[in-house]
Amino acid sequence: MANKIGIIGCGTISDVYLTNFTQHYENIAVMACADLFLEKAQQTKEKYGIPKACTVEELLLDTEVEIVVNLTVPVAHYEINMKALNAGKHVYCEKPLALSLKEADEIVKTAAEKGLMAVSAPDTFLGAGAQTCRRLIDEGAIGKPIGFTANMVCPGHELWHPAPAFYYKKGGGPMFDMGPYYLTTLVSLLGPIKNISCFAIQGRPVRMVNGQPQQSEVPTHYSAIMEFANGAAGTVTMSFEVWDSQLPLLEIFGTEGSLSVPDPNMFCGDITLCSGKKMQEMVGQVTQPHPAKIIAMVTRKGECIQKIEPLFPADPDAHCNMRGMGVSDMAQALIDGRSSRLSADMSRHVAEALAAFEIASETGKVYHMTTSCERPEPMVSDAKLWEVK
Repeated sequence: MANKIGIIGCGTISDVYLTNFTQHYENIAVMACADLFLEKAQQTKEKYGIPKACTVEELLLDTEVEIVVNLTVPVAHYEINMKALNAGKHVYCEKPLALSLKEADEIVKTAAEKGLMAVSAPDTFLGAGAQTCRRLIDEGAIGKPIGFTANMVCPGHELWHPAPAFYYKKGGGPMFDMGPYYLTTLVSLLGPIKNISCFAIQGRPVRMVNGQPQQSEVPTHYSAIMEFANGAAGTVTMSFEVWDSQLPLLEIFGTEGSLSVPDPNMFCGDITLCSGKKMQEMVGQVTQPHPAKIIAMVTRKGECIQKIEPLFPADPDAHCNMRGMGVSDMAQALIDGRSSRLSADMSRHVAEALAAFEIASETGKVYHMTTSCERPEPMVSDAKLWEVK
């Protein structure tokens, strides 16, 4: 059984979604694609063998389409999400759900009133990497989580992206672009966010985009601190201003150990666990002076660090890009009569947090979150959303 979906937005990101929808997700059938430029939709139809290319309005009137996958640019997310909901469609939106809490609230309220699902990417936390880390934390492998560091730093997307202009317009920048991956993963691991403080600046206000100067409309470097409702607090750096760095992507610190989480932008990757108990045992065995030096030595040798294999690898390629898994989970939820693991409350909570960083920076005050959410249900170890057709 497959749920019928329609794609709105046939830009760069649509390629990985459509490749996966047409090759790997058995519970999804793509019925139509639409774009502001009809010829782009027509090209996408032909490339992926989609039955119909059409305008956005035509897609929303299509009674066969049950789920709209909104892959438009961020500034269009609210408008398209609302139109889809008012047309009676479930919505899966590329991140973020909206650019403000007010817009996110309206989307969530409308979906609830109509008995529809409305959620946003990212779905990378459903992959074996973050899910393995979730189980380790839940089973007490690092004790009580007390801190973390989350870092996405690069020189800017104009160095590699074929159409990078929108990254420097409203709705872009490192926080709205990459922040959702890190915040969603953190919420799935630690629970809801409580407070945010932040400094946000523009290091290079003018960028060379496709050979032309472009004024940035958004901050390009965020340095922040977040506190979670469970008491954990940590640092967040999101930047398009860093040429090189040795910062870890995401680490969780607990009372009994530390956990290195794979790249939140991907579905799997290397996972390492440092055991505080093992380190304490080594300290107890030290009889020579300067034990701190010996601790550092054995740590570097890896005697305290264990590489963790994913509990349920979804694909033999650890770096496989399985985008669309959240849509597949939503489709399966509709089939099974359960809730989607990506919830409207979680998507709204992350949307509020994304906007909060800039608000905290502009006001010079700690931002106190007004929304909350439950941690999503973990994936089962025999989850088989990802298939090879």
